[in-house]
Formats: sequence, structure tokens, C-alpha cells
Amino acid sequence: MEMVKIADHKRFQANGHDFVFMTQTGGIFELDGETQAVFNHELTKGKFTQQAFYAVLKGTKDNKDSLWNNLAGNRVLAPQKFPETRPMLPTPEFPVKTLVLHVTAACNLMCHYCYHNPEALNKGPQLSMELKVAKKAVDFLFEHSGDLEDLVLVFFGGEPLLNLNLISKTITYANETARKEGKKIDYAMTTNGTLLTDKTIGFLNENRIGTTVSLDGLEAVHDRFRRFPDGSPSYGVILPKLKKFLGKENPKPVVARVTLAKDVKDISKTLFHLLDLGFSEVGFAPVTTMETDFQLDSHQMMQLLDQFQHLSEIFIQLALKDEFLGFTNLVDLLVNLHEGDVKQYPCGAGIGMFSVDPRGGLFLCQRLTNDDSARMGDIFDGLDPKKLGQFRQDARLDKKSACKGCWAASICAGGCYHEAKIREGNLLSPNLHYCQWIKAWIETGLNVYGQLMNETPQFLDKLSMLRGHAPLFNQLI
Repeated sequence: MEMVKIADHKRFQANGHDFVFMTQTGGIFELDGETQAVFNHELTKGKFTQQAFYAVLKGTKDNKDSLWNNLAGNRVLAPQKFPETRPMLPTPEFPVKTLVLHVTAACNLMCHYCYHNPEALNKGPQLSMELKVAKKAVDFLFEHSGDLEDLVLVFFGGEPLLNLNLISKTITYANETARKEGKKIDYAMTTNGTLLTDKTIGFLNENRIGTTVSLDGLEAVHDRFRRFPDGSPSYGVILPKLKKFLGKENPKPVVARVTLAKDVKDISKTLFHLLDLGFSEVGFAPVTTMETDFQLDSHQMMQLLDQFQHLSEIFIQLALKDEFLGFTNLVDLLVNLHEGDVKQYPCGAGIGMFSVDPRGGLFLCQRLTNDDSARMGDIFDGLDPKKLGQFRQDARLDKKSACKGCWAASICAGGCYHEAKIREGNLLSPNLHYCQWIKAWIETGLNVYGQLMNETPQFLDKLSMLRGHAPLFNQLI
């Protein structure tokens, strides 16, 4: 008779209710009295047969059949040799959905913590992408998009608005190509906000470009590290331009991206300051560096976790009133949990997304552009199938021995490649320096999810819909 076991899981509580997160499938279930008894029973701590399982249950055979079938159907019960991760064979045939164009290497700021070399960025003539390269990149995106109908082109830098003329011509060409191919293309951009003139704002809105503005919060915090090459502060230059931009009817959400550097203070003030300016959401990321002048130490990371947890409590309070708090870090985590994402890779880098440098080189992502270990070919000669195939094989979660058996691995999949390259010395290494922090943060997310699932499940659907997913509870929103 076949032996089964309770599949790998993480139990947690939310508002006095018991839940279980199934790590291999992404399922989250509340444990009622009957299923809780199953999880608590000594029999289910190891391997068992259906007959042994029925012997410890109370009720009629029909009730036992129903429970067994329910647990098996939701993959709570797993065969003895159940694989630890969902199978996902790497293949060079993944369609490309997103292409990031580094339209210029130049930047008009000299942010001290920049993961590019800020001094090198502002010395001498900087390479900018030419139209023939941009057009070839657009062709590459459509040629490698397979059956995908919705594509994304991202403009990045340096400061991309320094090459606005190229961006405009590229959009015209991409729109024409999309019409010919019967596809749809959306646009996005990350900017420092210093070049947001009336003309530029009109251009961004007219072309429905989803915009991320790098802004570190209140003036004193922002100006610590985000300055012009002559050392002058940038906040006072950006703010009036930003108010004009956010004062318009933006057809696409405008979000803020905050880099958290050493001695970060109350991020709640930063979040609400930026939301009050008119941003739809604000996302926070610790600076990626080995420089102790900027890096958050372990004590500061724990303080950050406390602040994230505090904001999560505020998020719940507002959600119960059907109000939205644009705290991107939590929104993204809740959507991942709601959609049951089980990751083999931490992100789309080298899977459905690539970055293109000004000369046409293809890299895994925008943060690894110009890193030879992350170069996967170029738009003229195409992807390097051998190197890309090897990356996809080696980057899989099941190749990261340090992640084996970790209940959170299917959510983080080892973490950011660029972070790993800087902090661990190898882009394929898991982010062990953040491991405990990430698990504590995911536990916070599970607690929030459990509370919302109990009290306002439709709100979870709304969050998923914000990210382009269909509602799971099939109720009118």
C-alpha cells in the first residue's frame, strides 16, 4: 500500500486562527478542528498509509473519504517520494516579455551609493544608445516574444531622460511594430526626477509611460547621498518638478523607489511623505554595497524589520476599512502569496527579461548590465544559447544547496542575483546575509495574509488585480 506524508509546510497563526502554508505548492489554508487534529497527530509526523490514517480519524467512512480526498486534492498529502520543488525544466525557449534599454550611461547626479561607479559615470563623454541599436532591440523583443501578446519596454540609465529624443523615436517604432505584429506594448521608466519639465511630463503621460522616481524621502534624508556632481543637493530641484508631474492626471501609476542607506531613521515618515506628494506606491530597498559608509548593519536591518512590521499593522487597519496603503514591499508579498507563486528562480532575469546596454549587449537584468558574467549575447548575433542554458540550469532553486529544506525558499528562491554578486561574490549564490531577515519578513506577510483572508478576502483580490491578475474569489469588486 502506498505510503504518504504531510507535505512540507509552515504553520502560523493570525488573529488567533491557525493556518498552514504549503511550501511546495504555495497553498495557504486555515486549519479547522478536523484538519488541525490531523496536523497535530503523531501519525502524521512521519509516513503513513491511508488505512492507518482512517484508523485514527473519527466519523463515518464518507467523512473520512471526504477529508482524505480534500487533503490529497490540495497536495497536503504527498507521496513518499514527492519532489521538493515543482519541476520546471530550463529551456532556451522561454518567451521574452520585458526588455530594459540602457538608453544612456550618463547621469546628471552623482549619488554616493550608486551601484555604478558614480565618479566614472560623470567623467568624460558617456555612451548613449543610438537609434539603430534601439530599433534592433525592439525587433529582438518582438522576435523572441513567442505567443505573448502583452510586452514591456523599459527605459533605464544612467538618467534616461538625458536621451529623451531617442526614447521618443523608439516608442514610435515600437508602436508601429506592435500594430504590425498584432501585439500590445507598454512602457516604463526609472528616473531621478531632475529633468521633469512640462514637455517631458506631457510626453510621459501622452505615451502612458509607467514611471518610477528614485527619491529617498524627506529633504534631509534624500540629500545625504543624492547630490549633483558639484556637491549641491537635489531635493529642492526635484520637488517642484515632481509636484507638477504628480498634480497631473497620470494615466499610469507613478511610484517612488527609496534606497535605504546607513543610519536609516523612521521610514513611516518617508512613506507617508511620499504618498502625500501623490505617489501611488512606495517601495524600499536596502542599498546594495560592501561599503560600510552606506551599508545597513545587522542591528539596523532588525530596526528596519520592526518598521516594516509596524507599517504592516497600519496596512491591515486600513484594509479592514477598504482603504489602500501603497507600501509596495508588502503589496508584492501579499500578491505572491495570494497567487500561490512557487519560484524556481527569484525573478524574471534571463527568463522572460533581459537588459540591453548602449552597444546592444544582452545582460540578465538592468543591475547586472556591463557585468561579463551576466552577459548572454547581443541583439545583433542573438542570445548565446550555451551560456544562457547553463545559467538557467545553475540558477534553479534546486541547485542551491543552502536553500534545501527552507520553508521560505519557494518564495524568495535565493534572492537577487546582483545582491548575491556584490555581497556573496557570485551571482548564483543565495543571499545568505539576508536569509533570516527575509524569513522574518515573509512570516510577517503570512500573518497579514491570514488576517485579511479571514476578514476581507476580496481585498486580497483587489491587490492581485492591481498587479494584473484575475480575482481568485470570483466576487464582484
